Amino acid sequence: MALIASRILSDRLDFETHLKYASRLAKLTTGLSVTCSIKPLLVKSKITNLQNKSKLIELTKKSIKDEHEIVQFDKEYSTASVLWLPIKTYYLTYHLLCTIEYLLGGNEGSLSEKHYKCMDIFTKRLSDGTLKFSEPLLNSVFDKSILNFRTTSGEHLRTGVSDEIIYKLLMKKVANDKIENFKVANGIPDVRSLKNKERVEKFKNSLTVSVFDFFHLMRLRMNYRNFDFVDSVTSSNTKAYFEEYYKASGYFYTALNNLKNKIITDISVGS
Repeated sequence: MALIASRILSDRLDFETHLKYASRLAKLTTGLSVTCSIKPLLVKSKITNLQNKSKLIELTKKSIKDEHEIVQFDKEYSTASVLWLPIKTYYLTYHLLCTIEYLLGGNEGSLSEKHYKCMDIFTKRLSDGTLKFSEPLLNSVFDKSILNFRTTSGEHLRTGVSDEIIYKLLMKKVANDKIENFKVANGIPDVRSLKNKERVEKFKNSLTVSVFDFFHLMRLRMNYRNFDFVDSVTSSNTKAYFEEYYKASGYFYTALNNLKNKIITDISVGS
């Protein structure tokens, strides 16, 4: 009965799952802050190299804000914009992470880092504790064992489910998506052959996932597959999803942007 009672938004379970995860992430990121214990290596004179990246961040942020304002007045617009939002918010996060990595390491190549490598770098910083969010769950880094995490069927759609369970289910979904994208990127349509099976198993053995992967994998999902998850969903519900994802990504951005500004200040004053 609990599952039936929770299904008040849509007949699309995949949409409800997306909404549940976005809503819980919005809750977990509310008031979020992040600290970094790494002493930045960039010299003050090279901060000006960030001008182009800063402009990209500014334009992307404005584009997302404009989308949000339109959705406020026209909920029908949200049916399309929910498909663009994960892509735009990922690039906003990516550009910001590249900026932070440049500030920390002083390597100009960081400003155009490969996407997967960028996410892996910051996941490693969570793992070794040099980067720390104020919300403990977001500091979690999972290996392939997350694939074995189990709950009762439909539990994530029930009310009163703990943050930890929802977050682990989200990370399990991210881990499976990361494996699927590895297979696509490497031309592995299936694992029936021993060679392909070994390649996938090797990837699984080195698998790590964190909150950074969530934003990256959602961008890939919206770019290449599962963009039909809003089919037959009312505009009121797509607007609700847009709002939750907008909040979650916005809180996440604010935490990282505050960290970026602090690092710039530290470099500028020579501390």
